[in-house]
Amino acid sequence: MDPKGRVITVVACVLGAVLVVGGGGVSVLCVVLAVTGSGGTRGGWAWGAAGLAVVAALVAWTGFGTLVDARAERRATLLLAAVGVEATALVLTVASAPPGSDETPRVRLLTRISGPGFEPFESGNDVPAYRFGRAPQGALLRARVNPTTRAFTLERPPAPPAPREAPDPLR
Repeated sequence: MDPKGRVITVVACVLGAVLVVGGGGVSVLCVVLAVTGSGGTRGGWAWGAAGLAVVAALVAWTGFGTLVDARAERRATLLLAAVGVEATALVLTVASAPPGSDETPRVRLLTRISGPGFEPFESGNDVPAYRFGRAPQGALLRARVNPTTRAFTLERPPAPPAPREAPDPLR
């Protein structure tokens, strides 16, 4: 689970609301124009208005889904923060994975998660390479787990220390 912050949730909810209101309004307007025949929608134009109403309704439906998903993800994040327990995730394998829908490079991370209050379990996820691409096999990552649902989040591994330069004996 990727924790969702307050700002991301607000942005997603505003976007969803704009799509719902805009798509719903255009859909209703197109249906009214198609049914009443006003606004030059006689004959073949009525079918165009009806088609536009369907497209606008799909935009509104997408906005509604965005709104509902954003709120559910935020609730899950808050629940995990409230009832989650500290745990460890042992990295079993790290392999390349196909890029995500946004073309972000991803890695396939297989982990064994264990901690107090639940039986250890394994989880395989495709995660952004910028977050977990440096995690070597055998590394222990910090995790937070909801013992009831097994929803969890992983903390990014620490950056490797910068290589130190050997002192110059001529200085």
